[in-house]
Amino acid sequence: MKPGAWLWLVALWLAGGAGAQPLGLASDPADLARVALGTDPGSASVAVWRAGGLRAATVHNRAARAVGESAPAAPDAPAPLYEIGSISKLFTGLLLAQAVERGELSLADSLGGLLQGKVAFVSPEVAAITLEQLVTHRSCLPRQFGGVRTGQAIVAQIRSANRAALWAALASQTIGHAAPCPALYSNYGMAVLGELLSERFGKGWGELVQERIVAPLALNDTVLQLGDRAARLAPGHDGRRPAQPWDMQAFAGAGGLRASVQELVRFGQALVAGRAGPFGAAAERMLTPLAAFRGGEIGYAVFVSGPPGRRTLSHDGQTGGYRALLVMYPESGEVMAALVGNSQAPVQQLAGRLAALRYPVSSEAISIDPLKLADYRGVYRVDPELALVCVVQHGALQVRSTGGVFRAFVPVAPDVFTRPAGGAQLTFLRRDGVVVAATVAQSGNRTTGQRGSDAAPDDAVLARGAATAYVGRYVATRAFRSAVEFDVEDLDGQLVVRSSAFPRQPVFPMAGRVDRFHYEGGRAELQFERDAGGRMSGLVLHENGEIRAARMAPGP
Repeated sequence: MKPGAWLWLVALWLAGGAGAQPLGLASDPADLARVALGTDPGSASVAVWRAGGLRAATVHNRAARAVGESAPAAPDAPAPLYEIGSISKLFTGLLLAQAVERGELSLADSLGGLLQGKVAFVSPEVAAITLEQLVTHRSCLPRQFGGVRTGQAIVAQIRSANRAALWAALASQTIGHAAPCPALYSNYGMAVLGELLSERFGKGWGELVQERIVAPLALNDTVLQLGDRAARLAPGHDGRRPAQPWDMQAFAGAGGLRASVQELVRFGQALVAGRAGPFGAAAERMLTPLAAFRGGEIGYAVFVSGPPGRRTLSHDGQTGGYRALLVMYPESGEVMAALVGNSQAPVQQLAGRLAALRYPVSSEAISIDPLKLADYRGVYRVDPELALVCVVQHGALQVRSTGGVFRAFVPVAPDVFTRPAGGAQLTFLRRDGVVVAATVAQSGNRTTGQRGSDAAPDDAVLARGAATAYVGRYVATRAFRSAVEFDVEDLDGQLVVRSSAFPRQPVFPMAGRVDRFHYEGGRAELQFERDAGGRMSGLVLHENGEIRAARMAPGP
C-alpha cells in the first residue's frame, strides 16, 4: 500500500543473497519470521498451515543494531495484531465475488451506472469503467488520485480521504483512452471499488467485511478499528524509527485492515478450499483468473502465478510501519502468512526464497566467451514502470530491475542465464542475430522487456571486497533539527543505503568519479570522504543542497 512499493510478484526475482539456503513452508516458522524481519527493530509473526496442522512463531529484534538477536514470543501470549495493508484488497475482492455470485452485481456494471445521480462524470471513459476493470487493476486509473506523487502527500491522501473526496476525484478524472488498460496497480481503483460496495449495500466497508467474511469464519481479531485491541497492535517501525498506525476512511478497502497472522492463515484456508469451503462458489470465482497481470494472472484482486496444477496465489501489503505477505498453494491447501512490524523489513527476501524452492531453475553453468556477454548489455523496457538493466562487469552479466539491486546471472544455455537463489531465468531473444528482447521467467510467470535505446551504465557493482570500505553508520547533526542517519550495507558488491530521507535503496558508482554514487534516476548523489590515511570518514548527500555526515565508530 505504501507509495512507491513494488509488488513482490514483480521484483522478487532479484531477491535473496548469495549462499541462501532453501526455505519453504516445511521450514520452522521462526526461521521464516527471522528472514522476513531481518536485522531491524520490531517483531515478525509467521503462521503456516500444512498437513498436520497450524504452526506459528513470533520473533522480536530487541535492539536496532543487534544483528540476528531475536527471541520467540511466549507461547501463552495473546497473538499480536499487525496492519496487513494491501492484503485488505483480497477482502474487497471476495466481497465483490460474493455479490456477483448472488446476482447482486455484475462484473460488467459500470461506474456511471452504479453512481448515477451521485457523481457527475466529466469523462465518459471514466464513467464506462467496469467493476471487472477495477478489481483487476486495468481501469486506467492512476495509483493515487489528484496527481499526487510525493510520499508525504500520498500518505496523507490514503489516511484522510473520505468518500466525498473520492467521488469528487472521479467526477473530474480523465484517462487517456477507454479501459481496459494494461495492468497498472491502483490503490485509487481499489478504494473506489470498496466504496462502491459500501454505497451499493448501504453499509460501511468494514461492516460488510464483518458481516460477510469475518463472522462466518469466527475471526475475532480481523478488524478495521482496533478498539479495545489497541494494546495488542505490534509496534510499527519505519526502518529504525517508530511509526504511527494508519487509520483509513475511503482507502480502507485498499489497505485498512488489522489482523493476527493465525487469522490471516484461516482466511487463506477458506479461499483455497474453494467451492468446498465456507465461501463456496464465491471463493472459487474469486480465485479464477480474469486477466493478465505482468507476466502472471489476476483474479478478484488475487495474484495468480505458476502453471495449472502448481499455482501460487498471493498478495502482499505495506503501510507506514508494517509489511505483510500471504501465500497460498491451492493444490495442497498450504497457506503461509507473514506479518512484520517494520515497513522496511526484507519480506521480499522471504517471498523470493519460497518461490525459488517452488519453481527452481537450472544452476548448471556453461562456458561462454566473455566477449559475447556484450551482446546482452542494455535496458529492456517491460512497461512504463518497470525495466531490466543488464551490465557486463567483472566477467559476469549483472542484472537489476527498477528499484532493485544488481545480481550476477550465470549462463546455462545459449542466450539463457539464471540466478538460482532468486529462482529467475533470463532468456534473450534475437532478430537477425541481434539481441532485441529479454524474457524473465520466475514463479511460473513470464515477462518480456523490449530492448530500447537507453544506455546501460558502465558500472554496476564494485570489485569484490571493495564495498566493505564504505559499510557503516554515518550521522549528520543539525542545529535545532533531528539528526539524519545513513546506514550503508554491502550486498554482494552492491551498496545499499538507508537514511532518514530514503528507505533502503541501492546506489550505483559513477564512472570517472572516485567514491561517488548516485541513486536511481540520478535524483540524488552520495560523495564519500576519506581521511588522511585513506579510511572512510564521512559522506555528503547532494540533493537540493548538501547534508554532511560523519562516520560513526562501530558499536559493541
